[in-house]
Amino acid sequence: MTKNMRTPTLFITLTASLLFIACDLQQPASRELGPLPAPPEFSVEEVPGNPNQVVVRLLSTDFFDFIWDLPGETPKTSKAPVDTIFYQRAGTYPISLHAAHTSGNGTAVSTQTITIAQDATLECNATLRLLTNDCSTQCWKLSPERGSIQVGPVPLSSEWYNSPGLDDAQIDDLWCFNAETGAFIYDNGGETFSVCAGYVSVPDYNIPPNAGFTFSPSASGNAEFMLTLDEGSWMGVEDSGPVYEIVSISENELVMLSPIRPCDGSASPGWFTLTFIKP
Repeated sequence: MTKNMRTPTLFITLTASLLFIACDLQQPASRELGPLPAPPEFSVEEVPGNPNQVVVRLLSTDFFDFIWDLPGETPKTSKAPVDTIFYQRAGTYPISLHAAHTSGNGTAVSTQTITIAQDATLECNATLRLLTNDCSTQCWKLSPERGSIQVGPVPLSSEWYNSPGLDDAQIDDLWCFNAETGAFIYDNGGETFSVCAGYVSVPDYNIPPNAGFTFSPSASGNAEFMLTLDEGSWMGVEDSGPVYEIVSISENELVMLSPIRPCDGSASPGWFTLTFIKP
């Protein structure tokens, strides 16, 4: 009886010791994270001759990912190392750059503030007259001819795609500009050919209401003038815009260049060349 009475005591003691060891082994090892990276460096320069445009430029080289936060501007965000930003209204605006450091110690942010002295004005020059029917209202549609949609890795290239024709849902789409009010109107004729929905026709496509556009000089070197549409708007193909550079324009044809805008929000991999005609 004495031997049997001592056995439970020994078992309880060993169990408690094992539990203590197990708990002790589960304690996480302490780690000391390195300091946060220094804020990324960038420059902001006014476009000569256009006080409503600035060029932002990433100067730091030790960051593997970054994004510009541009409230109140067009575009409102960007992942380009150098980009031209347009301000339609006078005011004071912050420009922030969020960047992830190659050392993996976190994301740093830098912010600069700029002041735009005056509202942008629409000068009724020769290009705007052709675009808007003598600075009133004009609509455009994609050309049904082969090559009206071209895609490539650099501006004005077509290595990736050269359209043989258009889908029925694309043929009747109209994109209209009102120079007097600055309104941009998209009339899809009842359905939209949606890239982001899987390259299918969407009858109940959500068309942005009360959209607008701005017309301004281009600073890229690809064209003299460009159009900037309100966020959420596009022209020709859904995964383009919101900036369109006017490569050429005549009485009946409009050729524009626009960066690819992936539906998942990732960085642009290339460029569209889009050809429009009057309806």
